[in-house]
Amino acid sequence: MMTKVKYQGLVSDLLPNIKLMQAAGHFLFNYHDENAGMSTILRKIYSSTHAFLISIHFVLMVINMAKYADEVNELTANTITILFFLHTIIKMLFFAVNSKSFYSHPLFTESDARYHQLALTKMRRLLYFICVMTVVSLICWVTLTFFGESVRLISSKDTNETLTEEIPRLPLKAWYPFDAMSGSMYIFAFVFQIYWLLFSTSISNFMDVMFCSWLIFACEQLQHLKGIMKPLMELSASLDTYRPNTAELFRASSTEKSEKVPDPVDIDIRGIYSTQQDFGMTLRGAGGRLQTFGENNNPNNLTQKQEMLARSAIKYWVERHKHVVRLVGSIGDTYGTALLFHMLVSTITLTLLAYQATKSSSVMEAAYSCQWYDGSEEAKTFVQIVCQQCQKALSISGAKFFTVSLDLFASVLGAVVTYFMVLVQLK
Repeated sequence: MMTKVKYQGLVSDLLPNIKLMQAAGHFLFNYHDENAGMSTILRKIYSSTHAFLISIHFVLMVINMAKYADEVNELTANTITILFFLHTIIKMLFFAVNSKSFYSHPLFTESDARYHQLALTKMRRLLYFICVMTVVSLICWVTLTFFGESVRLISSKDTNETLTEEIPRLPLKAWYPFDAMSGSMYIFAFVFQIYWLLFSTSISNFMDVMFCSWLIFACEQLQHLKGIMKPLMELSASLDTYRPNTAELFRASSTEKSEKVPDPVDIDIRGIYSTQQDFGMTLRGAGGRLQTFGENNNPNNLTQKQEMLARSAIKYWVERHKHVVRLVGSIGDTYGTALLFHMLVSTITLTLLAYQATKSSSVMEAAYSCQWYDGSEEAKTFVQIVCQQCQKALSISGAKFFTVSLDLFASVLGAVVTYFMVLVQLK
C-alpha cells in the first residue's frame, strides 16, 4: 500500500529536482512514496539500465575517435565532444559511489519565512531554466544535424591529402557494428542518439542544479544573518553595562523542552527569530538573565523578559551561523571531488578549442616547405612576409586576464593535481 510521505526542510525544497534526478537515472533510491522490496529492485534495474546504455554509447564514441585519429581537425572535434560528455560519466559514477553523502546535511529547525521563500523561488527558477534550456539544446543539436554536408575528414596515406568521407546523418559521431547509413538501422541509431543526448545532459545538469540549490540556500541563510545583525548589535549595545555569564550563556541543553514567551515585549525583536528555544536552548537561571550584582533594576531599564530575549537572539545568531558553516562544509565534502573533475575537464576542453585557433606556426612551416625558391620574386617576397607574420603565435585571452595556451593548461593541471593531493591529505 502506497503512503504519501511528507518531507520537511531542505529535502522538501529540493524534491522536484530529486524526482527529476531519479527519472534521469541517477542512483537515488531514497525519497520515494513506496519503498517495498520489489519497488527498490525495479528502481535499481532502471538506473543500471540507463547507466549501461549511456556508458556503452560513450565507449562507441571513443572508438570512433580512436579510429579516425589520423586527421588532426577530426581528432580535435571528436575529442572535444568526448570531453563534453565526460561530465555525464563522471557525475553519474560519482553519485553512484558517493550517494550516501547526499542524504545527510545539517538540519535547520526553523528558517526565516522571507529568506526561505527567496531561496525557494531562486531554486525553482534555476530548475525551470535548466529544464527548458536542456530541451532547447537537444532540439538545436538535432536540428543542426540536417544542415550542411554529412561527411568526415580523413587523411590519405598515399597522397598525404585530406579527403572527405560520407557518414550517417546523425547528431553524434560514433562507431556502430552495423550499417547505419540508411534503413531501419539508421532510424534505430537516430532515435537512440536522441535518447542518449536527453538523458546524458539531464544527468549532468540536474546534479549541478542540486549543487547550486545548496549554495543558494546557504547564501540566503547568510543574508538572513546579515539582516538581523544590525538590530542584534543594538541589543548587544544595551547590555554593555553588565558582564554576562558566558559559561551558562552558550551552554546548550538539547534534551530539555521550554515554552514560548506568551506575552508581547516592549521592544519588537520577534522578527529576528521564530522562537526563543531555537536549537534546543533553555533560558533559566543566570544563563538567561543579566548579572545585576544585587541591584533590582538595571540602569538600562531592561525587564527580565527583554534580557532573556536578548540572550536568545544572540545565541540564535551564533547557532544559526554554525549551522550554515556546517552546511557549506558538507557541500564541499559532498560535491568537491566532482567539481574538481568538472573544472579539469572544462580546462582541457577550453585549451583544445583555443589551441586550434593559435597554430600559426604550422602556417609558417607549410609556407617554408613549399618550393618557393623556384618561384618568381613576387612569390619569394610573399613567402617571406608569411614567415615573418607567423613567427608570433596568435593568442586568445579571457577578458585580458589570461591567455589560453598549452603553458596555461600545464599550470592549471599542475595546480589541480596539487589541490587534489592537499584534499587527500586533509581527509
